[in-house]
Amino acid sequence: MKARSGLGGFLTTLILLLVGGLLIYGNLINREVGDTVANMLVMPWVGAALGAVMILSVFLQWFGRMGRKKDVFIDFESEDGSVGISTKAIQDFIERVGKEFAAVKSIDSELIRDKNALDIAIGVRVISGNKIPELSQVLQQRIRESVRESLGLDEIRNITIKVQEIIGDPGKPAEEDPAAE
Repeated sequence: MKARSGLGGFLTTLILLLVGGLLIYGNLINREVGDTVANMLVMPWVGAALGAVMILSVFLQWFGRMGRKKDVFIDFESEDGSVGISTKAIQDFIERVGKEFAAVKSIDSELIRDKNALDIAIGVRVISGNKIPELSQVLQQRIRESVRESLGLDEIRNITIKVQEIIGDPGKPAEEDPAAE
């Protein structure tokens, strides 16, 4: 999508420069060129083609902007001023912390921002044989501490963990998880 937006912007700019330059040159320097350009623009197929390219380039720019998420930041005050951390950066950080646990196969996070607090919803896929209540509690504590210490966000209200899938054979015992100790 970004390449199309760049192409549309480039085409628009190129056409505007070309038409504008020809009009200036034709009206101020060489009147014959000006008359030729004016006659070309009057011809229906040239005007229609130019209009179609202009409209297409505008649509390409609009479609290029669609689907882009605007970065949302969570701001907090520090001793020297205000600091903003993008929600994407916070989610990436939380997911890296979750991947420290050998029992966690994959993790996805979502931030729910309230006026004065932050809720974190986490979806995990857990390897079979692990004690899910204990894993969840340790994971919640580890994420809360890491976000507070490393990112400076103290307003964490709730950390909700949803086990989306239990992966593996339920008969085999899980390996010991050093991060859970």
